[in-house]
Amino acid sequence: MWYNLACVFIFTYTNIKGTLVMDNYTLQSIKEIFGIDFQQYCEHHKIILKKDKYDTFMVPNVSTLAECIDALDGFKLKIDNELKQIQKRKSSLKNQRAKRSHKKCKITKKEEPVTCKNIGRNSFLTDLELHINLYDTSSILPTLTIHRVSSDYILNTANTGNEIYEYILKETMKNIDIVNYETSIPLISTLLNQFQKRHKRFHYSSVLKEITEKQALNQKLKCKYEVPLKQLKSFFDLIFAKVVPLAIFGKLKNLKKVKKAMYQLLITPRFKSLDLTSLIEKLDIYSITWLNNIPILKTQWLILAKFIKWFFNGYLLKILRIQFHITTLSATNNERIYVARPNWCCIQDKFIKKKIFSNCLQPDIKCNEWNPPIGTYKLCAKISNVRPIFLSEYQEVEKKDLQTVFTFLRQLQITEYGLTDFQKTWKSIVQCKYNSGSKNFYLVSCDVMDAFGSIIQAHLYDIIMLLCKKLPKVLVINTYAVKSEKYKGDGTLCYKQYFTDANLQLPLPPGSLYACTHSNSLRIRKGWLLEKIRKYIFYQRVKIREKTYIIGKGIVQGTMLSPVLSDIYYNYVLQKHISSFLHCGEIVRYIDDILYATDNEILAKEFLQLIKKGIPRFNCYFKELKTQSNIINTSSTFTNSINYIGYKINCDTLEVEPKDLSTHMRYLISFSSKNNITPLELFRKRLCNVIGLSKVVLDRTINSKATIIKILQKTCLMQAKRAQVLIKELFDDIEHNVQDIIVIIKITNKKVARYVMKILLRYEEKMSDLDMCTWNKKILHILWRSYERIFRRDKILGKIFKKISHKKSKSHSNILPVSCYYPNIQI
Repeated sequence: MWYNLACVFIFTYTNIKGTLVMDNYTLQSIKEIFGIDFQQYCEHHKIILKKDKYDTFMVPNVSTLAECIDALDGFKLKIDNELKQIQKRKSSLKNQRAKRSHKKCKITKKEEPVTCKNIGRNSFLTDLELHINLYDTSSILPTLTIHRVSSDYILNTANTGNEIYEYILKETMKNIDIVNYETSIPLISTLLNQFQKRHKRFHYSSVLKEITEKQALNQKLKCKYEVPLKQLKSFFDLIFAKVVPLAIFGKLKNLKKVKKAMYQLLITPRFKSLDLTSLIEKLDIYSITWLNNIPILKTQWLILAKFIKWFFNGYLLKILRIQFHITTLSATNNERIYVARPNWCCIQDKFIKKKIFSNCLQPDIKCNEWNPPIGTYKLCAKISNVRPIFLSEYQEVEKKDLQTVFTFLRQLQITEYGLTDFQKTWKSIVQCKYNSGSKNFYLVSCDVMDAFGSIIQAHLYDIIMLLCKKLPKVLVINTYAVKSEKYKGDGTLCYKQYFTDANLQLPLPPGSLYACTHSNSLRIRKGWLLEKIRKYIFYQRVKIREKTYIIGKGIVQGTMLSPVLSDIYYNYVLQKHISSFLHCGEIVRYIDDILYATDNEILAKEFLQLIKKGIPRFNCYFKELKTQSNIINTSSTFTNSINYIGYKINCDTLEVEPKDLSTHMRYLISFSSKNNITPLELFRKRLCNVIGLSKVVLDRTINSKATIIKILQKTCLMQAKRAQVLIKELFDDIEHNVQDIIVIIKITNKKVARYVMKILLRYEEKMSDLDMCTWNKKILHILWRSYERIFRRDKILGKIFKKISHKKSKSHSNILPVSCYYPNIQI
């Protein structure tokens, strides 16, 4: 029989000999969440914590809160130091020698990176700004049509080839002055004049349309309307063949190198520039006839550098941005997709017409009482469609009011439906499976179709009114002290304002400590809040071209209130229509993703039928293609592993693994940084953020030891791949930086091992030092084997790190393959 392990306790405080003490339920909760050390600390210092049903704890006052946070940080530091001691190996004679011979490998904050950027390079090109960037085109609706995109560039506006040449020399890299170039003017002017005539005769749009219509598609597309890379290359092949005179680059070999650089730019991750220096250095300058008349070699190289940069920025990228909409499928994915401009314009027009036809966009009715800010739509590409994101600008007063409304709705939502905690819910499901002894467990996963746009506005407002009935007419806002998320220099605590009422839960995650300051209290009328919410739901305005519309259906996506309003709406729908399935099952919901788990096959089939029919009353329907289930003999596709919010769930064992990444690692790494830090520091920061090792997958109550080891092996391989990409992108001279790179890898490997062991300790308090030492050795061994495996396959890194893989652990006890050559850095 199904039961929920997450119990709700009502806590009482007893007075023993005149002293207030915490009850056993609270003490046990403190021990489970914060550890036995903090539990004993509270008892010893007679600190009384009050726990609510969502596992947050109120501390008596602000000063005690600061002491508790300092104590918790101290306990964490203590555990970290203990793990460091376990990782510390006894110094051997070899290590001592390595320390003496490699003292310079230690990295300090003040150290500047060792780079040999210009070693072996053309000295004439030193310090030239030869980086180019390919930026995304605008997604604001409507993006200009191909006929209205600006074509105001020199190839279209110049009257002669000489005018083009003068423009290139003066406007490209303006800080570089060119003199004594007159002898090259006759030849290059003729070539540029020929280039301009071919450019004006070439019908770029027609050629692109013909290529995309006739060429067969042999590769898998990321979205159905993108232009595949193969067709994109064919398009530029024709441009180089039909438009660009070969004599400009001297010979075919030079032209092929330029084409290769262009193709490299097309697959370069977003926010990453392409350095043209390496391309220019590879060109045979002596075969470029029009440069040979210039007597000074340095002048020849500088003119060539200017010309190449203009050729990319002033011609190729202009054509690319005019003919294509350049975007991506996700903010976390730096891989670009290219959509033909006419197709993108057609997509936009269809989107607008569909919205107007379905009354989602209604003519704006002037409102004398209140005019909400006018926003715009940003269309983001999806696999088979587009997602409209609403962008609006608010005044400071409006922002403050919006923040107050958001806090109210967030507290209302959490009070009624709780916080989404996948780990906690899934632990109860796994525990139920093993307690019931059921061999078969049934999972159904589904995704709400157009979650924001499908919301019925009147129903949403009625739901909020219903949830607010038990609230008083006047609500009080108090200031609360909570732990600061980033308090290196800003203090341990930060202060936030929340509504104080017995019927409103604070919007704090489980395991939070807080204290009420009882200062700066504000009184807010419930009627004022409801009126603000009503106007937001029913009178949101958007401007498209020259017209302003009211959002007549659904709510916009992209504003502060949208997610919480969506949560309230669909939680109500689930509670109202799917509550019958909770008698023998559990529903997990995250935004618009829903997962139902039960050991009752009949209920699972009924739930699947409900998903197929949808809930018409609330306009709630589900995407058929994204519905997954392990129920046999149904019309839906059977699967033994379900993908849910980034995890892959085994339907037989209920074990959870990170979902396999299909995107190449170079598109998942950001090379930009807010601070101007060194490449070594950026390498360290990116490597410290390990992908895939969440608390869920390392939970021993969910996954077996064998599964955790398997996950560690996959994650470590991914970590090595990230390092491979980072090294090749950040360092011009890898061999010169190899010692510093290895030190950083060694440091981060130890941090990864400690991170894993800390999580394991949460579920195995009795883990001995020997067990932790074994785990430490195992994790470090997996990490170094992963680096060896990935680096060995790489042509550049394989040679540089050959010694490391060759001398890797002469003895079985040697955990770190580089310990014989590099010092043990204590962290």
